[in-house]
Amino acid sequence: MAIENGAAGMVPAHRSFTYPLSHADQQLRASPFAIRQSDSRALESSEAFQIIRKLFSNQQDSSFCESHLPLTKADEETWLLHRDITHAIILPVLHIHRQASEIAQSFLCSKSIFDLELAFTGEARGAFSWLQCLIGEEDDWCSTRGCPACAVTYVLESEPTIRLVLVACRLSRFLRKQASDRNLPLFDFWRSSLRKALDNDPFWGPTQAKEIEARAAQLEQGLLQLIQQSCQLSDIIAANEDGTEKERLLGCPTPYHAHAEDSSKRKLSILAKQQQTKNRLPEEQGWMRKIVVGCWTTLLADAASARIATTQTGSEHDISAERRKSMAS
Repeated sequence: MAIENGAAGMVPAHRSFTYPLSHADQQLRASPFAIRQSDSRALESSEAFQIIRKLFSNQQDSSFCESHLPLTKADEETWLLHRDITHAIILPVLHIHRQASEIAQSFLCSKSIFDLELAFTGEARGAFSWLQCLIGEEDDWCSTRGCPACAVTYVLESEPTIRLVLVACRLSRFLRKQASDRNLPLFDFWRSSLRKALDNDPFWGPTQAKEIEARAAQLEQGLLQLIQQSCQLSDIIAANEDGTEKERLLGCPTPYHAHAEDSSKRKLSILAKQQQTKNRLPEEQGWMRKIVVGCWTTLLADAASARIATTQTGSEHDISAERRKSMAS
């Protein structure tokens, strides 16, 4: 990721080359984050978070690398909890980017990743491009694959990973409010824990932590605009598809799907349609809820599929055992 200018000068994008080696062993032994028992209990009572944990544990290998072994049972549980928190925090942001990408592909009639940002304007375009770059470079970490402890400590590895977690924490309260579901997890406590970890980190420190926090606030506004523009573009696509279907029934041409349209005309069409959206005032709760509910509906559907698969496997196992028992008798 590129290094950006902060208010107090240059902010390092990565600490790997200058992080004091004397802190390496300490970093491996314990998580840099700490949470209160009350926050831990709140997560335990969150049905949505528990669904994420169970689904994720079924999909991912939770074995630790040699650098983090041996572990006590308590340390292992702490690393796994912090890994799952990290996964749950960034999951909605990744879902927002995925939804925006699909909408941009439909709107532009293009699957080129280099064209997708053209569907958005202003801070929304900047947020989309930033996420696209980060996800492309840090795909394994964004999916929290591999050693749980490595995934947790990697949060502090670079400015972009810190900023992503901070903005995801900031979004969690707003997303839960818009979804009108108090059962969705709230991660204000993790934001505070991350700030303390940054303040105490020998590389980052309090000054850089404040600058990264300011950038996270700006990125949050860009993401909110990205959600809004995505919903507006989705409405445009739906309206065009309705019009295209009517034209097809009437035997008329379908200019929206005319792939021979040259790029300059397409860009002018995009700008014209985006200008039309500026005159519309969408209801905030509507388009926010559309994204949030979509994210959690997908999770619940995946969890249900996982339970069905597990049940079927268990039933097949029981049937096989019964058959073997019958054959033996």
